[in-house]
Amino acid sequence: MLLAIILPILCLLRWHPWSADMSDLGIYYAGARGLVNGQDIYTAHLTYYPHIGLGFTYPPFAALVFSPFAIGLPFARTLVTIASALSLLVIGWATAKKLGWSTGVLIAWAALLFEPVQSTFRQGQINLVLLAMLMVDLLGLIPRRYRGILVGVATGIKLTPGIFIVFLLITKRYREALVANLTTALTMVIAFLVSPTSTIDFWTKYIFDPSRVGPPHYFSNQSLRGALVRLTGDSPAWLLAAIIVAVTGLYVARRLHERGLGFEAVVVTGFTGLAVSPISWTNHWVWAIPAAALAWQNRGKLRSLRTAFSATWITIFLIGLPWWMPFGNDRELHYTAVQSVLVNSYLLCALALVAFGYRLNSEARIRYTCRLRS
Repeated sequence: MLLAIILPILCLLRWHPWSADMSDLGIYYAGARGLVNGQDIYTAHLTYYPHIGLGFTYPPFAALVFSPFAIGLPFARTLVTIASALSLLVIGWATAKKLGWSTGVLIAWAALLFEPVQSTFRQGQINLVLLAMLMVDLLGLIPRRYRGILVGVATGIKLTPGIFIVFLLITKRYREALVANLTTALTMVIAFLVSPTSTIDFWTKYIFDPSRVGPPHYFSNQSLRGALVRLTGDSPAWLLAAIIVAVTGLYVARRLHERGLGFEAVVVTGFTGLAVSPISWTNHWVWAIPAAALAWQNRGKLRSLRTAFSATWITIFLIGLPWWMPFGNDRELHYTAVQSVLVNSYLLCALALVAFGYRLNSEARIRYTCRLRS
């Protein structure tokens, strides 16, 4: 209990809310101010946060959720830091509960060492909050009648969690999928009622403007699109690769779910979503927390090769390997072959995790067959 109480305090001290840059939070703040003042939330940054050069990119419902940030940046920094720290405790608890570990607090503390977690705190991002919501819902840690609601709310805030609605459908959790869809639709209706002009502009204009999120070739974009843009230039060809990976990842996730490996199925889906999303900055990869716990638990069950794989996989996220490469001023477009491999290490970890999930599914199938025969 004491460690759980200390963690939010440590986070406030480590990422001091009055002095941290938290540029992403500044964009949230501008969108919230725009909404509260009745302005266009997608151009509000020109008034309230002009020096960053990037505007609000989430659906209008997100600006409504962020509306308390309009009180002021110091308050917003404090609020998002505490929310992220508490979410980290929830993530640790959910992970420990599903893996059969005795405590989740230690997982939360260990997660502070991971680069995506540190980047989330530094940028004032909401990745940990969304991850906590998704894990609690998808792992069945809330009453059955409420399942799907948090997935729908997360999708209404950031869209990319929508892959889990597909996951619910392919795993035949139809009621939860329906609830998630209805909840997402409700967030859109609420946003329209509060800010109709911004809602129409988002769904007809801003959602199709890729320039609003930053250059896709920037090293921090660890998605398939980011990797292919750095290698070959921006081309619609990345969509084909994304479709192949999405189908493969969701297939593996479905098979894992059918074998009773629900936790593994959710983690594989999370990484599949990160790989196929057009933009997946390194701070988005907080799914590394439950995945690292899973890798650690399975490290010694298949000769030393699995131990080496798990150690390498965890180390990449601990040291933030992409950040070791030269970046900025379009240097990402001139990487050597070795640099290209290293800079795309998060994406490669995602693809390796899908392959690992396929292996787990095969092992579970063999055990299941043996039980039937016995």
